[in-house]
Amino acid sequence: MKCTIVYSTLDGVRVKRPYWSLKGAQRYAHKMIGSTPTISWVFTYAISDDGVGKIEVFGDWTLRDIFPDSEHPIHETKEKGA
Repeated sequence: MKCTIVYSTLDGVRVKRPYWSLKGAQRYAHKMIGSTPTISWVFTYAISDDGVGKIEVFGDWTLRDIFPDSEHPIHETKEKGA
């Protein structure tokens, strides 16, 4: 399995890195923006708590795989409405 992590910032930094292991991808993404960022499920990216860094994930894994400790509003809504 493979994914590409794209890290970008407000000041124009943009880094694109391929990963073949989920642990490696998680380690990099968590180092860059933290392990529990704000996630936009509509636009499919994660934003650091300070709003400066952004992570996008492309490939075999999703934001849920990379940030398993973040809240998942889609699931919470379904559980409350069930």
